[in-house]
Amino acid sequence: MPTASQQPLHIVYALVVVYALCYQLQSPIEPFLVAQLSEANADAAAEYASLRTFFNCVQTVGSFLVGYSADVIGLRALFALNFVACAASYGLLWQASSMAGLYASKVPTLFMAGFLCAQTAAAKLTPAGPARAGALGRLTTAYTLGGVVGPAVGGRIGNEVAAPLAVAGSLLAALLVLLLPAAVDKEEAEEAGDGAGSDQGKKDAPPAGSWFSRMGQILPAVWPLLLTKLASGVANSAVGAARPIVLKELFSFDQAGLGAVMSAAFFGNALVGLALGHLSSALGGARRTVGCCLAAMVAGYAALAAAYAPDASAPQLGALPFLGLSLALSLAQFPLATTLTALSTAAVPPRLKGTLVGAEHAAFALAGMVSPAAGVGLFRAAGLRGVASGAALVYASLVAFWLGSARAAAAAAEKRKDE
Repeated sequence: MPTASQQPLHIVYALVVVYALCYQLQSPIEPFLVAQLSEANADAAAEYASLRTFFNCVQTVGSFLVGYSADVIGLRALFALNFVACAASYGLLWQASSMAGLYASKVPTLFMAGFLCAQTAAAKLTPAGPARAGALGRLTTAYTLGGVVGPAVGGRIGNEVAAPLAVAGSLLAALLVLLLPAAVDKEEAEEAGDGAGSDQGKKDAPPAGSWFSRMGQILPAVWPLLLTKLASGVANSAVGAARPIVLKELFSFDQAGLGAVMSAAFFGNALVGLALGHLSSALGGARRTVGCCLAAMVAGYAALAAAYAPDASAPQLGALPFLGLSLALSLAQFPLATTLTALSTAAVPPRLKGTLVGAEHAAFALAGMVSPAAGVGLFRAAGLRGVASGAALVYASLVAFWLGSARAAAAAAEKRKDE
């Protein structure tokens, strides 16, 4: 039975399950809606990439806005507003009869930031260190529970049923937000921690002030983490935009097959999320976990590039290597992003956590804004191998950056010791 301190977290987990389920119900349908509603002579893949770019543009602005508002107004209000925005988006998608309608369905997503609100809540309700990494990992698992069911069901029932279900679920979740206690909006005077991993700057801190003032306090402490989040997001979004096109065009997957693939990836992530706290401890801490995940991403994308050479016939090789490597990559991608958040939220005081997590989500959305068209374009120009090679290069650069940062930090520590 959860303790009084754990009960708010369990409510947050439940809200994330509903949030993910409603969003993922329609996710495998969207590429097929784009193909159906595009003009006869239009490139459906390019239209889909443009739609994703617009969505991520809205999300970039919205992440900054929601993160700052969560610190100023409160998490409960923003959580509820998020679900109302979700319902509006899914309702517009349900009624869409043209590409303009699909674009209109993305406008309410300015306030669609359920996972952002959940991560901020977890960061405020848990001490820095393994406990926070574990809570953030369980958030990923909660999202995965909805993600496993949503794509598989949505791919089979189609938009006419999936969209109204998503609307109803989102409105129900907006009411469930009322179960969160008012304490979730309070700024803790002090959080328990583990020395280097404890939250910084809690006592006698200056007022947070405007958004610009808050970011001025945040960036010096977390810019390497945000840079890693942005660069990895660029690679992941490019590959993610190309993936449904690869499955649809190279391997002849329908929307039900695409939904099943997405569900399988989410199921694997659920298992990793449950064990993230223990995994981080076993690997020697959060920073080593990040390094291991980055190295795994390099190896996975390099293997994918080697498996599908430009002159090879993908249908002859089959979808199995692609599916297996994609699943393995997703198992490294989710703990990487979650551990980066655990590290960054430990570096700032509670009053800045919403703004920080908003900036992280904005970095992810910005990556999604600029990279889908690049991913699809690279696939058209150089095939699957080109997309995988580009992602491997990005992650190899991040490995070099982290190795260089570690050496610089060690040298600085040695210099301070000598002084």
